[in-house]
Amino acid sequence: MRIIIVGGGVVGYSLAEHLLKDKHHLTLIETDPHLCRTISEKLDVQILNGSGSSPTLLKEAGLARADMVLAVTPNDEVNIVVCSIAAQYNVERRITRLRSKEFAETSDLVNLQNLGITSVIYPEQALVNHILQFLQTPCAIESANFERGNILMRGYRVTEKMELAYKTPREIRQLIAPDVVLFSALVRRGVGMIPNGETKIEPGDVLFSLFPLKSMPRFLRLMGIEKKDSSKVIVTGDSYSTLELGRALDKTENHVTLVDPNLEHANMAAGMFDRIEVLHGECTDPDLLSDLNVDQASFFMAVSSAADYNMLSALLAKTEGAHEVIATTIESRHDRLFNSIGIDHVINPRLTTAREILETISRGHIGAVVKLSDVDIEAVRFIVDPESSMAGSKVKKMANKLKRGSIIGVIVREDNMILPDGETVIDANDHVIMITHHKNLPIISKLFKPRRKSK
Repeated sequence: MRIIIVGGGVVGYSLAEHLLKDKHHLTLIETDPHLCRTISEKLDVQILNGSGSSPTLLKEAGLARADMVLAVTPNDEVNIVVCSIAAQYNVERRITRLRSKEFAETSDLVNLQNLGITSVIYPEQALVNHILQFLQTPCAIESANFERGNILMRGYRVTEKMELAYKTPREIRQLIAPDVVLFSALVRRGVGMIPNGETKIEPGDVLFSLFPLKSMPRFLRLMGIEKKDSSKVIVTGDSYSTLELGRALDKTENHVTLVDPNLEHANMAAGMFDRIEVLHGECTDPDLLSDLNVDQASFFMAVSSAADYNMLSALLAKTEGAHEVIATTIESRHDRLFNSIGIDHVINPRLTTAREILETISRGHIGAVVKLSDVDIEAVRFIVDPESSMAGSKVKKMANKLKRGSIIGVIVREDNMILPDGETVIDANDHVIMITHHKNLPIISKLFKPRRKSK
């Protein structure tokens, strides 16, 4: 597939990095010459220096032959122009990143399809969705959602007190029936493995599980999590993302306090929410954290536009006793350091946007990749082409064609999640989530593509 990416920042770079693994032909357009040089040293991709809104440059990038355009610059106007030009060249898929929610909120005034856009990703909404995943399943180490949030993947560290400790996946499957949970990957003493039915789960393991939304209550009980009807949540920040998070939390039963370091922004926020308490102050002040009873907070979320403020306030909140703390930053180089000193979740909004775009792209026959922790195991979603080897075959037949260390994890068929056994037949257009090592992806992907017809 020929794909043009306009914008070489964190979002564009992340997209290119993932899409190159699927052997797509990529062209990347970026205005910053220094960034172009940096990307060219790291990725084997054609790079053009200049504005993506230039018709001449887009034509040079091969727009007339492109199957998809991803407009992901920080500038909404440039992204819209890119998609508009691409539409005139009949590019089939034209996906854009838009910061302004005005386009979503005034849909009766502006028709984005008429502007040439086929799909839109709103970065702030993507960030909020990711934060809410941790609120939905407390104490998770990592999280990802598939199929518009109907299938969840969560990573948890196993403890002695958990119901599943010292049991095998086969035993747990019988224990929780009719609920469905697939244990897709396991990290033990730094080594990643894909467990089989007889693998005993031990305390200290980091276990990644796939399950449908309806099985979440039973899954949480397996993990020893008692989900409260309402929790104490403290949010701090003065960004647009803070307001978006506030809007989402205002619809829940949680007891939410928003601490805004900007007085004018705080006054605006106070007029927006019905159930959220809004205060002006800085959560880098230990006295304020004490007044807020942060030690009773289930979650502390630092979502300002200043990464230093987010990190410091989250660390102080953790020190003062907050149970689970989340900080956002556009800088990912120090994630491990921040995790090691007590911040539970460090979320990069730009990487979250890239993952959201990959999930959107995957509905169009490209695997959406979620890397599990720091080990070489990935969850990749494929769509079964009617002319592929997979279509109409039993799982046990296709399992023989898979590389060792690869499993057909989940089949999604008409919004139903199927945990397959050997006799399960894979139908055309099923969505299949494969669990595998990255090196196996080229061979596996061929099984989902149309078979070559003999001449």
